[in-house]
Order: sequence, then C-alpha cells, then structure tokens
Amino acid sequence: MIVTQTPLRISFAGGGTDIPSYYESRGGGHVVSAAIDKYVTVCLFPRYDNKIYVHWSRIEIVDSVDQIQHELVREALRLTGIKGGVEILMQSDIPAEGSGLGSSSSVTVGLLHACHVYQGDAVGPAQLAEEACEIEIVRCKKPIGKQDQYIAAYGGVQSFRFNTNGDTQAEEFALSDRDLRALSANLCLFYTERTRSANPILADQGKKMASNGAHLDKIRDLADDAYTAINKREFDRLGLALAQNWSLKKRLAEGISDSAIDAMYDRAISAGALGGKIVGAGGGGFLLVYCRGECQPALMKALAEYRRMPFLIERDGSKVIFNNGRATWK
Repeated sequence: MIVTQTPLRISFAGGGTDIPSYYESRGGGHVVSAAIDKYVTVCLFPRYDNKIYVHWSRIEIVDSVDQIQHELVREALRLTGIKGGVEILMQSDIPAEGSGLGSSSSVTVGLLHACHVYQGDAVGPAQLAEEACEIEIVRCKKPIGKQDQYIAAYGGVQSFRFNTNGDTQAEEFALSDRDLRALSANLCLFYTERTRSANPILADQGKKMASNGAHLDKIRDLADDAYTAINKREFDRLGLALAQNWSLKKRLAEGISDSAIDAMYDRAISAGALGGKIVGAGGGGFLLVYCRGECQPALMKALAEYRRMPFLIERDGSKVIFNNGRATWK
C-alpha cells in the first residue's frame, strides 16, 4: 500500500495571473501562496486481479482505465502507465469541491505521486506540478491556472512566477518557525457555509481576459507587494494587500461576491481585520481574513455564526507517508 499526503492552500495575491491566456500575453504572472495543514490523502493498493477500484463519492469497479468516470484518476493512470490491478481511495479534510482551497489540484498531485511511486519512479515537485497542470488544464480542459498544482507539490510559503514561455519559477520564502507561527497567528479562515464550482466563474473570467487585463496587471503588482512584505516580515502589509486584491478580484467576473459575502467581509473589517478575500475563484468556500491577535476576540464575535477552521502553514508539499508496496522511493 502507498499513501500520499498533499496539502491544500491559501492564496495571498496574484490569483488569475497564473492562467495561460494572461501570462502568455501580458509579460508573465506572479502568485504568492501558502500550503496549509489540511490535506488530501490518496491510498493506492495493488490488487491480485486486473480490475481497477476507485473510491470517491461513489465506487467504481472497472476493467480498463478508459472506463473510469473520475477524470483525474483516469488521466493520472494513463499518464503514469498503470493499466490495471489497483485500488485507489481518496479522502479530503474539507469539502472536496468548491472550498476554494485548491482541493482538486491537491487530488491530482497526490494521485500522480502515488502512481509514480507505485511504478518505482522518483519524481520531484516540479514534475508533479507540471504533470498535474497537463492533466487538469490540457487533458480535462479546466479553465484554471497553475498556482494550485505548484503549491500542492512544493508546500511552504512560495512565490511562483509564470513566464510567457510557459516555464514556472518557484521560490520559497526563507521563514523561520517563529516567522511561520507569527504569520499563521494573524490568519483566520471562516467557512461561508456554501460551496460552489469554480469552473463557471473562471470560464466567465477567461472570456473577459482582454477587458480584465488592467485589473489583473494590478493584481500581479499586489503579488509583488506581498512578496516584499513577506521577505521583510512586514506581515500587516500583507493584510492590506489582501484587501486591495479582493477589491480588484470582485471586478473580474460575475458571481465572485454577492451581498452575503460582502456583508461577511464588512463585518470582519469593522471588527479590526486589516484585509481578507474569498480564497479560490469566489462565490463561496472560505473567507481568508488577516487580523492581528488583539482584534481577534472582536472578529470571532462579529463572525460568530460562521465556522472558523483553525490551521497552520505547512512546510511540506506532497509526500509519501506510507509505502510497503513493491515500489521503492529512490
């Protein structure tokens, strides 16, 4: 059996500039994001028949890879060359779809990692991230960007620069454990009590790429500002960047925010938060709030009707946490 653990993520600034139609035409993109200690776990078992068992919200038992309905599993097996004789289970710490925490890409990265190890292949984070992008963006034609796959594979607090030629540069911030605790202590996640599919919002955003170019340029500039703020340990400045990013993000497509989300956000700001944003495409999922410790009692009172999800920043990206199968980690 092989078990992989792959983190979910929060994005601080730059979301939307990781989409190929943006970074290929406007001089590149830049995203600053972090992995968190909430995970997607993938278990892969060898079977002594040639069937494929896939456990998700349903159970599939099929004779060939082409018959698998779960498109991420199907394409991960195709890409890694597994023909049959396996059983796959997937489990997420949070709602598997529509959370805004990048769960779909974490599933893809974790699947690929387990499949490669099963095949006896040693793979690094760059390969896992690029193969996950190949599956989600190219093969499955999802209207998404590349940041989720990269932060799931790399972990930590990262700056990702997406170049016009398709190359991606990953740079981890050199934060001490004390720095990470200080940053994590000022970040809060609140569940909006609803999930949504990111695809309609992102598809609408993609159609408006030309008219949104100036807004996205400013969002990319905010990623640069977040990069400087984190490097200088000026974390309050990061909170202000979140606020500016959210103001711009709401203009990119219909459905990113609504009156209920706006009211939730306004309550947080009135309670002393410096900034925040819906993580992911928008429309639901989780609200990320930056709030200093002395203001957090007021914040908890203001958002008492919403569930808070405690979390810490996770240093590690996708990793194998158990392997007693035929594969050997090289």
